[in-house]
Amino acid sequence: MGTRRQFLMGTATTAAALLASQRKSPGAERIAIQPPPPWFLARLPRLMDISGTPGFTAVVIQHGSIAWQHHAGALKAGDPAEVGPGTMWPAASLGKPVFAAAALALACEGLLDLDRPLADYVSDHAASDERTRRVTSRHVLSHTAGFPNWRSRPDQPLASEFEPGSRFSYSGEGYFFLQRVVEHITGLGVQQFVSRRVFEPLAMPSATYGWRADVPARLVAGHDRGVPRPSRELPAQMLEYARAHGRDLDTFCSEDVRAAMAQIPDAPPPVPNAMVPNVAGGLLTTAADYAKFLCAVLDETGSSLKLSKAMRKTMTTAQVTLNSAMAWGLGWGLETGRDVLWHWGDNGNWKNFVVIEPRDKSALVVFTNSSHGMNVAERFVAAATGDDHVAFQWL
Repeated sequence: MGTRRQFLMGTATTAAALLASQRKSPGAERIAIQPPPPWFLARLPRLMDISGTPGFTAVVIQHGSIAWQHHAGALKAGDPAEVGPGTMWPAASLGKPVFAAAALALACEGLLDLDRPLADYVSDHAASDERTRRVTSRHVLSHTAGFPNWRSRPDQPLASEFEPGSRFSYSGEGYFFLQRVVEHITGLGVQQFVSRRVFEPLAMPSATYGWRADVPARLVAGHDRGVPRPSRELPAQMLEYARAHGRDLDTFCSEDVRAAMAQIPDAPPPVPNAMVPNVAGGLLTTAADYAKFLCAVLDETGSSLKLSKAMRKTMTTAQVTLNSAMAWGLGWGLETGRDVLWHWGDNGNWKNFVVIEPRDKSALVVFTNSSHGMNVAERFVAAATGDDHVAFQWL
């Protein structure tokens, strides 16, 4: 009997070899991303079992439209509810590109200057040293602001650790800072803002950065090696608090959230990573709804996202180099020398991944409800693209 590593490596290698040979057929139309072959789907349950991943869903886009979906497993290990088209997933950091697109549309209207310091819009969010005060939206969206990923204490000042723009450092804190700026500019809660800019125009009714009454019955549980782990109670408490005060949680700005957390018993400290809504890691969505966003990203004119063609190009142009194989645009990771966009999502017990091939308008998104789900995602991506993607070696 082979080892787990041999089995998983064999799965990925065989998938890549078979699909690569298919795409090299003379005269064949190039489609970079395809539904995985039947033999891979036959092995998927074992991959899920080995990695302790009870639930899985994936969508493949071809020619700019949803072409294939697959749903497998359970919302929660040991429970009968099965993953399906209406299942909601914590998208984790896959919420960042969605917010980035909405913010770039705001810039197209002249309401947000990508190169104006964020401190000019909101002066009380970060440290007041000269380096930190030079951080801009462009720095945040390209992860070159120099901020940590997340602060652990409310009394810890948010300060840039290097000259903004000089190098890459992944940061959810930067996105939350920009969230506050967008709220300040528009006078809207961030869920309201993104809903009007992205979710409603693209018909994404299940997508939300907040919490709704229908979420508990539809949301997958997170797992660690197959064992269900409890989720945070704060999102549901925030919804209850909003209703008790005659408010819609979607209208809450960051200041409203902070005030509510001060009144909710046993709420966590009001650090950004704990707050709801949060564009850096708080998106909940179905796979099909997220795929509709990917279809809009594939529109090179930018019109689906209300972006100018020039801004759409800027979004997918390298702003900073990570290494010899990778760079980062405005909201998206890039494979250097290839027309490939990607992003990942990691909220601990949920792991997700996106690949976009703009040249032939194909893409995929995969969601898993496991701390080891990225192992399954990597094999699926290899089977669907016929390629090894360098991001998995970097994550």
